[in-house]
Amino acid sequence: MSVEVLDPRRDPEPAYWGALRRRAGLRADWAWPVLAAQAWGTRGRLLVSVLHGSGGPVGVVAATWAGLPARRHSFAGVRGGPWVGGLHVRSPGNQSHPGWWCAEGLGLRELVAEYATGMRRELGRRCVGMLLRQVGDADLAELGRPRVARPTEPVWVLDTAGWRDREDWFRALRRSRRSNLRAVLRLADADVRTWVGGGPDPARVAELLRHNDGKYGGRWVPPAPQLTGYVGALIGQPDVATTTYTDRRSGQLLGVGIILDHPEWPVGRTWAGVPGARYLYFHNYISMVDYAVAGRKPGLVLGKGKAEVKSTLGARPVTQLAVALPSW
Repeated sequence: MSVEVLDPRRDPEPAYWGALRRRAGLRADWAWPVLAAQAWGTRGRLLVSVLHGSGGPVGVVAATWAGLPARRHSFAGVRGGPWVGGLHVRSPGNQSHPGWWCAEGLGLRELVAEYATGMRRELGRRCVGMLLRQVGDADLAELGRPRVARPTEPVWVLDTAGWRDREDWFRALRRSRRSNLRAVLRLADADVRTWVGGGPDPARVAELLRHNDGKYGGRWVPPAPQLTGYVGALIGQPDVATTTYTDRRSGQLLGVGIILDHPEWPVGRTWAGVPGARYLYFHNYISMVDYAVAGRKPGLVLGKGKAEVKSTLGARPVTQLAVALPSW
C-alpha cells in the first residue's frame, strides 16, 4: 500500500478525487476547491493523504501539521512546517465527523498504521504523534493500544425518518418547546425574509461567521478568521444549502445557516447571527428539519455544543473521543 501526501495549496485536484468523494460519502467540505481555499487560511499546514491499494484509493486522511513554534496570528507557510509537532486528524470543515475514511475491508487500525508510516516518510522525526478527533466507541476498540483517549463533547443528532412535515416533529416535543417554536415562526414571518438555497454574498456571510467565531475564540490561540474566498468556495458547492435571514425593512443580513448535504445525514455546519436575533437561531432548526423532511433524510447532524437546547429539540447525543497516538 502507498500513501500519497497532497497539499491542496499547491497540488491540483487528483483525477480520481470526485469519484473518491462520492464513494466515501464525503461532504462538500472535502471538495477540492474548498480544501484549497481553506488551506490558505489555516494556522497549521493542511495535508490530505490518500492511501492507494492495488485497485486504487482505499483510504483518505485529512490532518493539520502543527506544532512548535506555534502560529498564533499568522497562517502556515507554503512549505516546511514546525520544528517538532504532530498531526491533528479531523474533518476539514466540520466538528461532527472524523477526518478519515477507509474502504470496506480496510480497518481503522490498519489505516492508521499505514498512514503513520507514510507521514513518517514525509515529515521525518519532527512528527512525534497524532491526535484523532471524532472517534467513536467502536473505533476506539479497533485502535487498541498504545493510545490515550479522552471524551470530548458529544455530537447531537436528530432522527427524522418517517416524518411527513414539521408538525410530526412538533408533536414529539414538550409542550413548552412546541409553543416556543410556533412563536418563533410568527416572529420570523413578520420581521424577516427567509431564503433557502444558494446565492448569499460570501463577504457578508464571512463577516457574520467571523463575528460568531469571536464569541467562542480561544484565549491563547485565536481562531483563524473565516476568509471570504473559503466561504464563497463552500457555499458555491452544489451539495451545500444555505438559509439566509434578511431584515424586511433595512435589507440587513441578520443570520445565515449552512447545511452540508448528504444522501442520509445532512450536517448543520454553521449558524451565525447578529446580536439580538436569538429567535432566528431556533428558526434555523426549523429550516433544517424542513430540509431533511423534504429530502426524506433519516436524520440530521446538529453538531456539538448547546446540549440543553438540543435535547429539548428531540436530539440525542453520540459519544465522541479524542485519541492520541505515537507516530511510530
